[in-house]
Amino acid sequence: MNNLYIINEVLFDYTYGMAVISAPSLDRCREIFIEEFIEDSDDETFNLPEYDSSIEMGKFTAIERVDHPEGLISYVYGGS
Repeated sequence: MNNLYIINEVLFDYTYGMAVISAPSLDRCREIFIEEFIEDSDDETFNLPEYDSSIEMGKFTAIERVDHPEGLISYVYGGS
């Protein structure tokens, strides 16, 4: 059974965005985030530290035991 992770303050572009990922654990959630959003060194420089910081600072919500397949559900890039 997966958890639903709503991660805030990621995908920054003038303002923060968010990502919604279904995964069995935060570790797997991070792997899915990397698979979906880390394509080059710029992404690794910006998107991954934003993700790690959001998790470390508790800027996410976890809804446990959802009946949804693993993977990226939705996301929004920040904007002006």
